Amino acid sequence: MTITLPTAVHLHNIVGTAPLSENGRELWLRIPETVRGCLNDNARQRAFSTAGCELRFRPLSPGFRIRIRACDVGAPQHGGGLAQVLFGDFSHIYFPVGFEPFEIDITAPDLDVLEASARTPLFHPRLARLLLPSHSAISELSLEGDFAPPEPGDVPARRVLHYGSSITQGAGSLTSRETWAAQCASRLRADLINLGFGGGCHCEPEMTDYLCSRDDFDLAVIETGINMGGLDRNLAHERVDHLIRRFTAAHPNKPVFFVGVFPCADDLRTNYTGAMQGFRDLVQRVVGGIDSPHVHYLPGNRAMDPDTGLTSDLVHPSPAGMTQIGRWVSDQILARLPSWRRETEIS
Repeated sequence: MTITLPTAVHLHNIVGTAPLSENGRELWLRIPETVRGCLNDNARQRAFSTAGCELRFRPLSPGFRIRIRACDVGAPQHGGGLAQVLFGDFSHIYFPVGFEPFEIDITAPDLDVLEASARTPLFHPRLARLLLPSHSAISELSLEGDFAPPEPGDVPARRVLHYGSSITQGAGSLTSRETWAAQCASRLRADLINLGFGGGCHCEPEMTDYLCSRDDFDLAVIETGINMGGLDRNLAHERVDHLIRRFTAAHPNKPVFFVGVFPCADDLRTNYTGAMQGFRDLVQRVVGGIDSPHVHYLPGNRAMDPDTGLTSDLVHPSPAGMTQIGRWVSDQILARLPSWRRETEIS
């Protein structure tokens, strides 16, 4: 990894690095290497992806330069993508990230005007945010300019943790900001921790242990998604039961929402009477058996209209579907959490 970052730049949703075995390059990780090594092949590869990962800083000069490059980790649909620069909540520019180096000069907008225009900002308008692509592994990145670190109050006070499949990671969205998880977090006025792994949400005991060990979030959304359908039925049931019981016991005072499988081809073939509905029913039963007012089940099949929200693979949401899911899940959460709802209404 060739990373040249000023000390003022803060990393978000990045917890470490690990070498890519094919070439020895050190790549960023969203989970520790000790956890990654225990997971299935898809999750091991997708842990390198930068879904929901950001660089955050306050620019002190009129502009700055970004140089960036992605690395091929051998995972399907894992390569280049769109990065995005925002100032606070205001989108500024998109640019491509691929396997060849890309360099771009960013001219900052009039930050005084942005600050005066932001009525109830989630992120402070003077905070520059470089959102990395959802399906890229970054092998080279440098920033040139004059920067200051984020200040208290620049980012949301609350954080929401999402664990799930490629749909949580962002397959079908154009940028990290347009994933359903990011849209849901924004509507909750919270910062996002995105732990979606395309094809790799298998709820391994080691992943469950890691999720239980984290305490840097205020609310969790667990997508008990379609990836579990690829496992032996008994193993899938055992793992999801373990995850639900263990995670809720580890975080007894935090709101936790378990979301059933989103609409997919199996539902369309069987009119919601097939294997995926059976898995939803299992998750609902286990969640219903947890004696806690903080634990909730959300029927994911209601989160999106498959006629307008699915892509042609009949699994992943389109950008429109991502918006439908993000809005529906956040509405369901706010309906169950009056204190969160009041704060969003005040804001």
